[in-house]
Amino acid sequence: MIAGHWSVVVAGGRIAGATAAWALAPYAESVLVVDASQATSFWPQQSTWDREGNLLWQDLGLLEAVLACGAPRTYGHTLRVDDDVAEYEYPQQDGHSYRMTVPREVLDPALLRVAESRGNVTVARPARVTDITSRGGRVRGVTVRQGGADHQVSCDLLVLADGRLSHNADRLGAEPYRVVPSPWVALLAYFADLPLRPDRGYFSSQPGSLAISTPCGPGQWCVSTDMHQRLIDESGGHPARLFARITAEDPHIGPAVKVGRQVSRLGGAGKLRMQRRPMSGPGWCLVGDAGYHLDPVTARGTKSALVAARILRDRIAEIGGIDGTLLDGTLLDGLTEQRDAELEEDWVVAAELCQPAPVAS
Repeated sequence: MIAGHWSVVVAGGRIAGATAAWALAPYAESVLVVDASQATSFWPQQSTWDREGNLLWQDLGLLEAVLACGAPRTYGHTLRVDDDVAEYEYPQQDGHSYRMTVPREVLDPALLRVAESRGNVTVARPARVTDITSRGGRVRGVTVRQGGADHQVSCDLLVLADGRLSHNADRLGAEPYRVVPSPWVALLAYFADLPLRPDRGYFSSQPGSLAISTPCGPGQWCVSTDMHQRLIDESGGHPARLFARITAEDPHIGPAVKVGRQVSRLGGAGKLRMQRRPMSGPGWCLVGDAGYHLDPVTARGTKSALVAARILRDRIAEIGGIDGTLLDGTLLDGLTEQRDAELEEDWVVAAELCQPAPVAS
Protein backbone atom coordinates (compact mmCIF):
# COMPACT_ATOMS: atom_id res chain seq x y z
CA MET A 1 0.00 0.00 0.00
CA ILE A 2 1.26 3.48 -0.90
CA ALA A 3 -1.11 5.53 1.23
CA GLY A 4 -0.03 6.14 4.80
CA HIS A 5 3.05 7.46 6.52
CA TRP A 6 6.64 7.06 5.33
CA SER A 7 9.80 8.37 6.92
CA VAL A 8 11.10 9.45 3.51
CA VAL A 9 9.43 9.89 0.15
CA VAL A 10 11.78 10.13 -2.83
CA ALA A 11 10.31 11.50 -6.07
CA GLY A 12 12.39 10.03 -8.89
CA GLY A 13 14.15 6.68 -9.03
CA ARG A 14 17.09 7.25 -11.32
CA ILE A 15 20.71 7.93 -10.30
CA ALA A 16 20.03 10.65 -7.75
CA GLY A 17 16.79 9.22 -6.39
CA ALA A 18 17.91 5.60 -6.14
CA THR A 19 21.21 6.65 -4.56
CA ALA A 20 19.45 8.91 -2.04
CA ALA A 21 17.02 6.12 -1.11
CA TRP A 22 19.91 3.70 -0.57
CA ALA A 23 21.90 6.23 1.44
CA LEU A 24 19.02 7.31 3.70
CA ALA A 25 17.53 3.87 4.34
CA PRO A 26 19.78 3.07 7.34
CA TYR A 27 18.49 6.22 9.07
CA ALA A 28 14.79 5.78 8.30
CA GLU A 29 12.05 3.40 9.29
CA SER A 30 10.60 3.36 5.76
CA VAL A 31 11.43 4.85 2.36
CA LEU A 32 9.03 5.18 -0.58
CA VAL A 33 10.52 5.80 -4.03
CA VAL A 34 8.02 7.14 -6.55
CA ASP A 35 9.33 6.73 -10.10
CA ALA A 36 7.49 7.75 -13.25
CA SER A 37 9.41 5.61 -15.73
CA GLN A 38 8.58 2.20 -17.11
CA ALA A 39 10.86 -0.74 -16.41
CA THR A 40 11.71 -0.93 -20.12
CA SER A 41 12.44 2.79 -20.58
CA PHE A 42 15.31 3.81 -22.85
CA TRP A 43 17.09 7.05 -22.04
CA PRO A 44 19.53 8.48 -24.58
CA GLN A 45 21.89 9.34 -21.75
CA GLN A 46 24.95 7.86 -20.17
CA SER A 47 26.67 8.15 -16.84
CA THR A 48 30.38 8.89 -16.85
CA TRP A 49 32.76 9.29 -13.94
CA ASP A 50 36.44 9.06 -13.13
CA ARG A 51 38.46 8.69 -9.92
CA GLU A 52 36.42 11.29 -8.03
CA GLY A 53 33.25 9.46 -8.95
CA ASN A 54 34.69 6.08 -8.00
CA LEU A 55 35.57 7.44 -4.56
CA LEU A 56 32.05 8.83 -4.17
CA TRP A 57 30.47 5.51 -5.16
CA GLN A 58 32.71 3.81 -2.60
CA ASP A 59 31.82 6.32 0.12
CA LEU A 60 28.14 5.69 -0.57
CA GLY A 61 28.63 1.91 -0.52
CA LEU A 62 27.61 1.48 -4.16
CA LEU A 63 30.89 0.88 -5.98
CA GLU A 64 30.34 -2.88 -6.22
CA ALA A 65 26.87 -2.32 -7.71
CA VAL A 66 28.11 0.01 -10.45
CA LEU A 67 31.06 -2.22 -11.31
CA ALA A 68 28.60 -5.09 -11.73
CA CYS A 69 26.98 -3.16 -14.59
CA GLY A 70 29.77 -4.53 -16.76
CA ALA A 71 31.34 -1.39 -18.20
CA PRO A 72 35.07 -1.75 -18.87
CA ARG A 73 37.50 0.47 -17.03
CA THR A 74 39.41 2.88 -19.24
CA TYR A 75 42.87 4.08 -18.31
CA GLY A 76 43.51 6.65 -21.02
CA HIS A 77 42.16 8.33 -24.11
CA THR A 78 43.13 9.70 -27.48
CA LEU A 79 42.50 13.39 -28.06
CA ARG A 80 42.27 14.90 -31.53
CA VAL A 81 42.15 18.69 -31.77
CA ASP A 82 41.76 19.80 -35.36
CA ASP A 83 44.36 17.52 -37.01
CA ASP A 84 46.66 17.16 -33.99
CA VAL A 85 46.44 13.86 -32.10
CA ALA A 86 47.74 13.23 -28.59
CA GLU A 87 47.61 10.19 -26.31
CA TYR A 88 46.84 10.52 -22.59
CA GLU A 89 47.30 8.01 -19.79
CA TYR A 90 45.48 8.50 -16.49
CA PRO A 91 47.71 8.90 -13.40
CA GLN A 92 47.51 5.74 -11.32
CA GLN A 93 47.12 7.28 -7.88
CA ASP A 94 45.35 4.22 -6.49
CA GLY A 95 42.96 1.43 -7.42
CA HIS A 96 40.23 3.98 -8.22
CA SER A 97 42.16 5.73 -11.00
CA TYR A 98 40.06 4.81 -14.01
CA ARG A 99 37.10 6.13 -15.99
CA MET A 100 33.79 4.37 -16.60
CA THR A 101 30.80 5.02 -18.83
CA VAL A 102 27.50 3.17 -18.29
CA PRO A 103 24.22 3.52 -20.24
CA ARG A 104 21.57 4.96 -17.98
CA GLU A 105 19.04 2.23 -18.81
CA VAL A 106 21.58 -0.19 -17.32
CA LEU A 107 22.84 1.81 -14.35
CA ASP A 108 19.61 3.36 -13.07
CA PRO A 109 17.63 0.11 -12.67
CA ALA A 110 20.67 -1.50 -11.03
CA LEU A 111 20.78 1.27 -8.43
CA LEU A 112 17.04 1.00 -7.85
CA ARG A 113 17.35 -2.76 -7.27
CA VAL A 114 20.17 -2.35 -4.77
CA ALA A 115 18.16 0.34 -2.94
CA GLU A 116 15.23 -2.08 -2.65
CA SER A 117 17.61 -4.67 -1.20
CA ARG A 118 17.82 -2.55 1.97
CA GLY A 119 14.51 -4.13 2.99
CA ASN A 120 12.80 -0.91 4.10
CA VAL A 121 12.74 0.70 0.63
CA THR A 122 9.57 0.32 -1.47
CA VAL A 123 9.39 1.36 -5.12
CA ALA A 124 6.13 2.55 -6.68
CA ARG A 125 6.55 2.41 -10.47
CA PRO A 126 5.23 3.82 -12.72
CA ALA A 127 3.88 6.50 -10.41
CA ARG A 128 4.44 10.19 -9.86
CA VAL A 129 4.15 12.86 -7.20
CA THR A 130 1.43 15.24 -8.40
CA ASP A 131 1.04 17.54 -5.39
CA ILE A 132 2.76 18.50 -2.16
CA THR A 133 1.04 19.07 1.18
CA SER A 134 2.49 21.71 3.50
CA ARG A 135 1.33 22.89 6.90
CA GLY A 136 2.93 25.40 9.20
CA GLY A 137 5.55 26.23 6.57
CA ARG A 138 6.81 22.65 6.36
CA VAL A 139 6.28 19.82 3.88
CA ARG A 140 4.05 17.18 5.46
CA GLY A 141 3.28 14.84 2.58
CA VAL A 142 2.49 14.33 -1.08
CA THR A 143 -0.16 13.05 -3.44
CA VAL A 144 1.01 10.03 -5.44
CA ARG A 145 -0.79 9.04 -8.62
CA GLN A 146 -0.48 5.41 -9.67
CA GLY A 147 -2.73 3.36 -11.90
CA GLY A 148 -5.16 6.25 -12.35
CA ALA A 149 -5.74 6.62 -8.60
CA ASP A 150 -4.45 9.23 -6.16
CA HIS A 151 -2.92 8.16 -2.86
CA GLN A 152 -2.37 10.51 0.07
CA VAL A 153 1.01 10.03 1.69
CA SER A 154 2.53 11.73 4.71
CA CYS A 155 6.26 11.86 5.36
CA ASP A 156 8.95 13.31 7.58
CA LEU A 157 11.21 14.17 4.65
CA LEU A 158 10.52 14.68 0.95
CA VAL A 159 13.46 14.24 -1.41
CA LEU A 160 12.96 15.51 -4.95
CA ALA A 161 15.10 13.79 -7.57
CA ASP A 162 12.70 14.28 -10.46
CA GLY A 163 14.96 16.06 -12.91
CA ARG A 164 15.95 19.50 -14.09
CA LEU A 165 12.33 20.35 -15.04
CA SER A 166 10.97 19.37 -11.62
CA HIS A 167 7.45 20.74 -11.28
CA ASN A 168 7.52 19.69 -7.65
CA ALA A 169 10.50 21.96 -6.98
CA ASP A 170 8.43 24.74 -8.54
CA ARG A 171 5.57 23.86 -6.19
CA LEU A 172 7.94 24.29 -3.25
CA GLY A 173 8.99 27.69 -4.50
CA ALA A 174 12.58 26.48 -4.94
CA GLU A 175 13.34 28.92 -7.74
CA PRO A 176 16.67 28.74 -9.61
CA TYR A 177 19.07 31.40 -8.36
CA ARG A 178 21.80 30.83 -10.93
CA VAL A 179 21.04 30.02 -14.57
CA VAL A 180 23.35 29.61 -17.57
CA PRO A 181 21.75 28.85 -20.96
CA SER A 182 23.63 26.24 -22.98
CA PRO A 183 24.31 26.56 -26.72
CA TRP A 184 25.12 22.83 -27.00
CA VAL A 185 23.02 19.98 -28.40
CA ALA A 186 24.07 16.52 -27.21
CA LEU A 187 23.24 13.40 -29.23
CA LEU A 188 24.30 9.79 -28.76
CA ALA A 189 23.71 6.25 -29.94
CA TYR A 190 25.05 2.89 -28.82
CA PHE A 191 27.03 0.61 -31.13
CA ALA A 192 28.25 -2.98 -30.93
CA ASP A 193 31.26 -4.74 -32.42
CA LEU A 194 33.29 -1.66 -33.20
CA PRO A 195 36.95 -2.33 -34.05
CA LEU A 196 38.09 -0.05 -31.21
CA ARG A 197 40.05 -0.71 -28.04
CA PRO A 198 37.70 -1.64 -25.18
CA ASP A 199 39.92 0.04 -22.56
CA ARG A 200 40.40 3.46 -24.11
CA GLY A 201 38.26 6.48 -24.92
CA TYR A 202 38.47 8.92 -27.80
CA PHE A 203 37.69 12.65 -28.02
CA SER A 204 37.77 14.83 -31.11
CA SER A 205 37.45 18.58 -30.63
CA GLN A 206 36.69 20.44 -33.84
CA PRO A 207 35.32 23.96 -34.43
CA GLY A 208 31.84 23.89 -32.94
CA SER A 209 31.67 20.20 -32.12
CA LEU A 210 32.99 17.42 -29.93
CA ALA A 211 32.85 13.76 -31.03
CA ILE A 212 33.38 11.01 -28.47
CA SER A 213 33.54 7.22 -28.43
CA THR A 214 33.66 5.43 -25.09
CA PRO A 215 33.44 1.71 -24.27
CA CYS A 216 30.39 1.18 -22.04
CA GLY A 217 29.78 -2.55 -21.87
CA PRO A 218 30.88 -5.92 -23.23
CA GLY A 219 31.42 -5.28 -26.95
CA GLN A 220 29.50 -2.01 -26.73
CA TRP A 221 30.44 1.63 -27.26
CA CYS A 222 28.66 4.93 -26.89
CA VAL A 223 29.25 7.31 -29.78
CA SER A 224 28.21 10.86 -28.95
CA THR A 225 28.51 14.39 -30.22
CA ASP A 226 28.11 17.82 -28.67
CA MET A 227 27.23 20.39 -31.32
CA HIS A 228 27.15 24.15 -30.90
CA GLN A 229 23.80 25.63 -31.95
CA ARG A 230 25.55 28.00 -34.33
CA LEU A 231 27.08 25.05 -36.15
CA ILE A 232 23.63 23.49 -36.47
CA ASP A 233 22.19 26.74 -37.80
CA GLU A 234 25.01 27.11 -40.32
CA SER A 235 24.57 23.53 -41.53
CA GLY A 236 20.91 24.20 -42.26
CA GLY A 237 19.93 20.64 -41.39
CA HIS A 238 18.55 18.56 -38.56
CA PRO A 239 21.00 17.81 -35.70
CA ALA A 240 20.66 14.10 -36.48
CA ARG A 241 22.09 14.69 -39.95
CA LEU A 242 24.95 16.67 -38.47
CA PHE A 243 25.61 13.83 -36.02
CA ALA A 244 25.84 11.39 -38.94
CA ARG A 245 28.17 13.70 -40.84
CA ILE A 246 30.47 14.39 -37.87
CA THR A 247 30.83 10.72 -36.98
CA ALA A 248 31.24 9.55 -40.59
CA GLU A 249 33.96 12.12 -41.33
CA ASP A 250 35.93 11.48 -38.16
CA PRO A 251 39.07 9.44 -38.99
CA HIS A 252 38.77 7.35 -35.82
CA ILE A 253 35.00 6.92 -35.34
CA GLY A 254 33.95 6.90 -39.01
CA PRO A 255 35.64 3.66 -40.12
CA ALA A 256 34.55 1.95 -36.89
CA VAL A 257 30.83 2.72 -37.13
CA LYS A 258 30.87 1.79 -40.82
CA VAL A 259 31.61 -1.85 -39.94
CA GLY A 260 29.89 -1.98 -36.53
CA ARG A 261 26.21 -2.22 -35.61
CA GLN A 262 24.06 0.55 -34.19
CA VAL A 263 22.05 -1.08 -31.38
CA SER A 264 19.99 1.86 -30.14
CA ARG A 265 18.16 4.74 -31.69
CA LEU A 266 19.74 8.17 -31.74
CA GLY A 267 18.67 10.52 -29.00
CA GLY A 268 19.73 13.41 -26.85
CA ALA A 269 18.81 16.91 -25.80
CA GLY A 270 19.29 20.54 -26.63
CA LYS A 271 18.15 24.00 -25.51
CA LEU A 272 19.27 23.10 -21.99
CA ARG A 273 20.22 25.43 -19.19
CA MET A 274 22.45 24.94 -16.22
CA GLN A 275 20.78 25.92 -12.98
CA ARG A 276 21.12 25.88 -9.23
CA ARG A 277 18.18 25.72 -6.88
CA PRO A 278 18.24 25.76 -3.06
CA MET A 279 19.11 22.27 -1.86
CA SER A 280 16.83 22.14 1.18
CA GLY A 281 14.02 23.69 3.13
CA PRO A 282 11.62 22.71 5.94
CA GLY A 283 11.00 19.01 5.39
CA TRP A 284 12.40 18.79 1.86
CA CYS A 285 15.62 18.38 -0.08
CA LEU A 286 16.62 18.42 -3.78
CA VAL A 287 19.22 16.03 -5.20
CA GLY A 288 20.47 15.47 -8.73
CA ASP A 289 19.38 17.66 -11.63
CA ALA A 290 16.33 18.86 -9.71
CA GLY A 291 18.61 20.99 -7.57
CA TYR A 292 21.83 21.31 -9.53
CA HIS A 293 21.99 20.82 -13.28
CA LEU A 294 25.29 20.94 -15.18
CA ASP A 295 25.46 20.95 -18.94
CA PRO A 296 26.17 17.36 -20.07
CA VAL A 297 28.98 18.55 -22.34
CA THR A 298 31.32 18.21 -19.33
CA ALA A 299 30.09 14.76 -18.20
CA ARG A 300 30.04 15.90 -14.56
CA GLY A 301 26.36 15.44 -13.77
CA THR A 302 26.86 12.08 -12.06
CA LYS A 303 29.40 13.57 -9.68
CA SER A 304 27.08 16.42 -8.72
CA ALA A 305 24.23 13.99 -8.02
CA LEU A 306 26.44 11.82 -5.82
CA VAL A 307 27.82 14.81 -3.93
CA ALA A 308 24.30 16.00 -3.07
CA ALA A 309 23.23 12.52 -1.94
CA ARG A 310 26.32 12.18 0.23
CA ILE A 311 25.84 15.62 1.80
CA LEU A 312 22.21 14.80 2.64
CA ARG A 313 23.16 11.40 4.07
CA ASP A 314 25.86 12.89 6.26
CA ARG A 315 23.52 15.56 7.64
CA ILE A 316 20.82 12.98 8.45
CA ALA A 317 23.46 10.80 10.13
CA GLU A 318 24.61 13.81 12.15
CA ILE A 319 21.04 14.53 13.23
CA GLY A 320 20.71 10.91 14.31
CA GLY A 321 18.05 9.71 11.89
CA ILE A 322 14.77 10.71 10.31
CA ASP A 323 11.95 11.25 12.72
CA GLY A 324 9.88 14.06 14.16
CA THR A 325 12.98 16.17 14.81
CA LEU A 326 12.90 17.09 11.13
CA LEU A 327 9.84 19.17 11.90
CA ASP A 328 12.47 21.79 12.67
CA GLY A 329 13.51 22.84 9.17
CA THR A 330 16.65 24.57 10.44
CA LEU A 331 18.30 21.16 10.86
CA LEU A 332 18.75 21.07 7.08
CA ASP A 333 20.15 24.60 6.84
CA GLY A 334 23.50 25.09 5.15
CA LEU A 335 23.24 22.23 2.66
CA THR A 336 22.98 24.58 -0.31
CA GLU A 337 26.17 26.39 0.58
CA GLN A 338 28.02 23.14 1.21
CA ARG A 339 26.93 21.65 -2.12
CA ASP A 340 27.77 24.79 -4.08
CA ALA A 341 31.21 25.04 -2.52
CA GLU A 342 32.07 21.42 -3.30
CA LEU A 343 30.88 21.70 -6.90
CA GLU A 344 32.08 25.21 -7.72
CA GLU A 345 34.96 24.05 -9.92
CA ASP A 346 32.63 21.82 -11.93
CA TRP A 347 30.17 24.69 -12.36
CA VAL A 348 32.89 27.07 -13.58
CA VAL A 349 34.20 24.57 -16.16
CA ALA A 350 30.73 23.89 -17.54
CA ALA A 351 29.70 27.55 -17.49
CA GLU A 352 32.80 28.56 -19.46
CA LEU A 353 31.92 26.05 -22.18
CA CYS A 354 28.42 27.50 -22.35
CA GLN A 355 29.56 31.04 -23.04
CA PRO A 356 28.79 32.38 -26.54
CA ALA A 357 31.73 31.83 -28.85
CA PRO A 358 32.30 32.13 -32.58
CA VAL A 359 32.02 28.91 -34.56
CA ALA A 360 33.89 28.40 -37.80
CA SER A 361 31.77 27.28 -40.75
